[in-house]
Amino acid sequence: MRDIPEILTIDIGTGSVRTGRVGLDGRVRALHAVAHRTHHPQHGWAEQSPEDWWTSACEAIRRTLADGGAGSIIGIACCGQMHAPVLIDRAGDLVRPTSPLWNDKRAAGTAAELTCRIRAAHLPEPVNPPTSAWPGVKLAWSAAHEPDILARSRWLLMPKDWINFRLTGEVAMDWTEAGGSFLSDADRGDWSAGLAQLAGIDPAILPPLLPSTQCVGTLSEAAAAATGLPRGLPVLAGAGDFPAAILGSGATRPGTVSDITGTSFLLTCLRAEPLRDPQIMNVALASGGWGAFAVVDAAGDAIRWASRSLDRGLHSYEQLSQEASGVLPGAEGLMFLPYLTGERLGQGASSRGAFLGLTAHHGPAHLHRAVMEGVILAMNEAFAPILAQTRRPEAIISAAGGARSDLWLSIKADVFGCPVIAPEEHEAGLIGAACLGFAGLEYFPDATAAAQALVRYRPPVQPDPARHARYQMLSAAFREIRRQMPHINSALSLLS
Repeated sequence: MRDIPEILTIDIGTGSVRTGRVGLDGRVRALHAVAHRTHHPQHGWAEQSPEDWWTSACEAIRRTLADGGAGSIIGIACCGQMHAPVLIDRAGDLVRPTSPLWNDKRAAGTAAELTCRIRAAHLPEPVNPPTSAWPGVKLAWSAAHEPDILARSRWLLMPKDWINFRLTGEVAMDWTEAGGSFLSDADRGDWSAGLAQLAGIDPAILPPLLPSTQCVGTLSEAAAAATGLPRGLPVLAGAGDFPAAILGSGATRPGTVSDITGTSFLLTCLRAEPLRDPQIMNVALASGGWGAFAVVDAAGDAIRWASRSLDRGLHSYEQLSQEASGVLPGAEGLMFLPYLTGERLGQGASSRGAFLGLTAHHGPAHLHRAVMEGVILAMNEAFAPILAQTRRPEAIISAAGGARSDLWLSIKADVFGCPVIAPEEHEAGLIGAACLGFAGLEYFPDATAAAQALVRYRPPVQPDPARHARYQMLSAAFREIRRQMPHINSALSLLS
């Protein structure tokens, strides 16, 4: 097995950094994860330290190498959580010790202001509606509230670009990150100086753009010492974790619907062109083209919250899922709204989470089932604008951490009324990064061919007609409850 060429893959996730060796046979070997902290200075704010990502990455890489050495490793490919701007100065040092994450909502007001500015300046509309998720919106907030930060910044990077910089000393970004930054021109496939200036950002901080399969540089002597990897290994540009996971799930054909459930739940319809609509977001794909997507920010995050708050973390996720499987669909009248960190679209940052219908009869299994169902019912609502302009999927390819739960796969099949297919390997981000690495090092003609060779699937999970009918009723109730929530959220905001 050691004769099989391997890519050392790194995934900078929201909860941890995961590393593994992925071979040409599509298997992830020696997988290790090192957790890092998220800081919440205020409600709706979420920050992490880029230095923590680097420390976790080095530790995870060393653990991975301890399980087999580096002899088969031919290159390094990284993916990472998206939309968290990392600003460095001319010396390569962090200008800001923390980065606001994709689910940080502090710039919600700035997003609305930018829409007015763009129209007044007669600039082309960005490919995505303005929300607090996008780096350009976050940096516009910084320009208004901490201008000294931007004044000292030389380069804008994303999390995986920061890791690439620490590995090689080279500055670059790929199109999967730039395309969704609210700082780019999707039609030209390049940065938009006009959008940058409108946001109060010097366009000079926008880094060179490289294809995801292109080499950024080689592993430096300092990085070799920090990681235990041999100096000189090629480091690929990589991609954001979302498009990397789509690729690593084997979803490459237009019309395919991809489910990536990790900290958040992302449901995406693959297309040749972006789908421009104020209620729809688009992501640039690592294999080319675009994905029109909807997101529920707190998915795995909601499961972790429930485990921590309701169970004190005493039982494994597998045990909690097993208990929830014994509860009938609908959790006997209990419903959960999963908006623990607000919404990007819909009701926006003011959205709150809630249990509705609680009675003395309900126990922990009911609550955990309601959380799992609530995340999927919320997605059913969020994905509706995309379904209105596309066709209902024949099947959904489901990957990442959420695909580990048979119950969650079953609920998804029953809610959406179509088969759900999961890859054999759960670590779709690492597989996707490996596809980019092998394609960049010319083992395959492109990333799509690499994914077709590396990804294998488990048997599909079929929907049950009776449960599907039940969930259609629950979906209608969820929609009406969600419609009533802004009044309650408004009253609750007065108490915080």
